Amino acid sequence: MGGATRRLAKGQVLIFDERTTRREFLQQLAVLLCGLGASGGLSIVRGSEVFAADVQLKSDVKLLPWTGDDFTFGHRLRNSEIPKFPTASERNIDFVIVGGGMAALTAAHHLKDHDYLLLEQYQQTGGNARGSNSRGLWYSYGSQYLTEIDGDVGQIISDMRLKPVKVGTEKNAWWDGAHFLKGIDGGTNAIYKDFKRLRSDMKSVWSKMGNATMYVSELTPELEKLDKVLLSTMLTGYSAPFMDLIEGFMKSSACGGANNLSALAGLSVLEDLVIPSYLLEGGNPALTRAIANSIKQKTPQRMVTDAFVWNVTLKDDGASVVYQDKGGNLHRVNCKHAIIAVSPMIATRLVNLKVPEKAQMYAIRYGSYLVGNFILNKKVFNSSFDNWLPSKYSFPDITIANTAYDLNGHYRKEMGQVLTVYQPYLAGSEGRSLLLEGDRDKFSLQLRKQLAGILGKDFDASLETVQLSRWGHAMAVTGPDYFKRMKKILAAQTNSYSFAHSSYHGLPAAESAIRGGRVAAQRALKIKKTKAQFFGPMPKLCAPSTPTT
Repeated sequence: MGGATRRLAKGQVLIFDERTTRREFLQQLAVLLCGLGASGGLSIVRGSEVFAADVQLKSDVKLLPWTGDDFTFGHRLRNSEIPKFPTASERNIDFVIVGGGMAALTAAHHLKDHDYLLLEQYQQTGGNARGSNSRGLWYSYGSQYLTEIDGDVGQIISDMRLKPVKVGTEKNAWWDGAHFLKGIDGGTNAIYKDFKRLRSDMKSVWSKMGNATMYVSELTPELEKLDKVLLSTMLTGYSAPFMDLIEGFMKSSACGGANNLSALAGLSVLEDLVIPSYLLEGGNPALTRAIANSIKQKTPQRMVTDAFVWNVTLKDDGASVVYQDKGGNLHRVNCKHAIIAVSPMIATRLVNLKVPEKAQMYAIRYGSYLVGNFILNKKVFNSSFDNWLPSKYSFPDITIANTAYDLNGHYRKEMGQVLTVYQPYLAGSEGRSLLLEGDRDKFSLQLRKQLAGILGKDFDASLETVQLSRWGHAMAVTGPDYFKRMKKILAAQTNSYSFAHSSYHGLPAAESAIRGGRVAAQRALKIKKTKAQFFGPMPKLCAPSTPTT
């Protein structure tokens, strides 16, 4: 196959083909651009140790091992440190689902009566919607809430018999330097004039969008125009204190600010301010756990965890998938249709996509996150669910995990409290380098100092445990033309595969993952009906025989 080129300026061309990796592509681009734009965007303010410098932090706080991303196998794949693959297929099945996050689990749920195999890298499924439990109080390492409970989201919540609790605009509170101001209406602080104006200015646009869940499939020509321009072109004349808080809101929600996000993506994110949200006890991991448990109870053989997928080779009649199990053994399985429920960055490394599709994906940039869960032996912070801070702090917000328990009347004093902070990094390598370096003690102390300065001495006195999670490529940054790009990627899907990950279907969020999982599953079933080739049913797994004496 001949290489493809992209001309950048007179005398400068970028050369790549199917074998070109994203890293090689970006290295060429960086050289040609002399570094310009390679690390563009606003940076998160650091040096947080200056806050609460006079606060003496206690030393008997337990710091748990990292959760979130494990870079080991992913970086081996990136560096082409690839093992020798088996040539023969072990079995033929109808569908292979690559990934185990919200989109993958949703696809599996819609294929529950069919022949599929789900392959998840980690021991725990859920992707960014994973979490843990402290004294009966569940909390999230990442994804926390939903912005709609209709359509696809409502259906799967109903199927899992979950009952989210509704919170209105009082869900957010804003730090004025001394107190958290609840909601976006009726306050005397100057920022409430800006909230009122924002709601008025954007009312007509928001009426044409979904509930902060803009989907690629629902774009209209009018909305596509907003995908072409930066959000900053539509946020003019607002006060500096207001924009400082709003920038933090957008960074935490989308790893981008007004100068990074498209107007379409940014306004969809901002719509979250004026509509209700829906909370599950423990956040969105409650939903991924419920789906995973339903699979384990009925068809446990269809879900393999600790399974790293090394390769997906697309063919005219389906796909061949190579994965490594927990014991290090390599397996190859063939399928009629592969459901790719991993991000575009990972997909370019795994799948033998064509050059035009790879080119679209290489242009996508990713933000990263540090998430801190602070586990306390008593409740010390009574405020809104999500509490927002100005940019002098390294993290934009503090969420309260017990909010849903409080509203449901399920909170018990012995549960204590879990506070979660999100420290996002914009697209570029700075955040990923810090997270890869992995200095948990330094991160923990910086976050604790700031929290103690905001919440007072009771916070650190009641703190027992800190859980840090690092997400190196947490979220695709939805800059200008992002939705246009994804529309092209979805249009290029063949009968051999479907994309399910949230990134392909809308804003990178739980709602888009649920939509993507359902759409991919239905597409796979429709294609199966039209295929001439037939594979037999997946062999039943036999229990080991009992030795006789």
